[in-house]
This record gives sequence, C-alpha cells and structure tokens, in this order.
Amino acid sequence: MRSLLFALLAFSVAEPAHAQQEGTHPLPTTPARALPGSELHVDLGALSGGYTHAGGATMEPFAAQAASGHVLLEGLTLDGGVLSLVPLQRGGAGASLTLTARVGYTGERWSLIGGPVLGIAYSARPVLQVLPSIKALYRVGPVDLHAGLLDLHGLVPAHLGASWKGLGLAYVLPLGARAWASLPLSSTLSLRVEGFAFRLASAQSAMLTVGLTARPSSPGTRP
Repeated sequence: MRSLLFALLAFSVAEPAHAQQEGTHPLPTTPARALPGSELHVDLGALSGGYTHAGGATMEPFAAQAASGHVLLEGLTLDGGVLSLVPLQRGGAGASLTLTARVGYTGERWSLIGGPVLGIAYSARPVLQVLPSIKALYRVGPVDLHAGLLDLHGLVPAHLGASWKGLGLAYVLPLGARAWASLPLSSTLSLRVEGFAFRLASAQSAMLTVGLTARPSSPGTRP
C-alpha cells in the first residue's frame, strides 16, 4: 500500500508539471465532462460485517485497503478498482480480494458505467463470485445526483444520493446510509473520508475509510 501512496502522489504532481513545461504550446480545449478526465483514489480503513440472529448479532472486523480510479478517453469511461480485506480476528471469515472493471460513457452532465465485480474469498465456497455493478451520475448545476448498484467495490447493495462541493450523502436500500467528504489539499490532491452502514435482511455491514484522491488538471474539466 505504501507503493500505491507514492504512485498517487507522483500521479498528482507529474501531470501539472508536464502541462507547465508545455505552457508555450496552448492545448486545444476539450468539452467539459461530468467527471474529471482522470482520477485515482487510495484508501485505508476498517469494515465490520456479519449477520443478526435470534441470540443477537455476529460481527467480524476487517482491515481494508483499496485503490480505484477512472480515465476518460473523449467520452469513453474506463473505471476499475481493487479492495483487500484482512480479518482482524481468528476463527472467522478469511481474507478476500475484490476486483472491479467497468466501462461506460461520460457526457457534459451525466455519466453511466457498468461491469463485473469479481470477489475472491479464500475461505468461501465457491471461492469466486461474479456480480454486476452499475454507477450513474447526473449533474444539475453545482449538484451531482448519484445512483448505484453494488458500487464501492461491490459493498453497497444500492444507493441514491447527491453531492455538493465535495460533500455527499446517500440513502442505501433498504435501510442504511452512505456519506463522504473531500478536503482539498492542493489543486490536484484532496483528502477523502467515506463511510456507510446498512442492513439487508439478516446481513449488516459498516465501513469507514480515509484516503487520498489525485485529479491531474486538464483543459475543459469542470471542478
């Protein structure tokens, strides 16, 4: 994870430096998009998950390490992520790895991407689980409206929400919530805190992460 942090910092610094070197050659303007042209996240946190039963609830804690991001090629959007969960107590579920690969399109006011989420749990049967993931965004002035199915590395079953100036709040179906906040550290780097909690039938889960987001500046990108 330390190498990912170094890569993220280099990612956020290299692009503006390159643009400064090329400053004598104006770049052609590109259409504004609902998402930045490129973005990279690195997060650390903790997850608690389990099931309720007649005698109470059984919850297990995990350490979470994640990296995710997207790239826009004109309007084509490539989105991917990786999440590692390591158990913090013995005798329960084992470590797991989740890979997300989505593709879609981003316009001036909206974005829609979808693809598979591959979950590899070493102590589960079957070891490999494949589920669909969809994420949508629509921009109304300074407000972004969000919707998703099995978003955030496949952990959030379904959500509907909105964000404004880096602050976001969403309702997680059938009973839960998701919230996030971004604090700018520089023109290309920000600190992000995100969390969710929900209950679905007898299953319940909660997660809190802290990480960095790098967004290299590019012509025509809306803040």
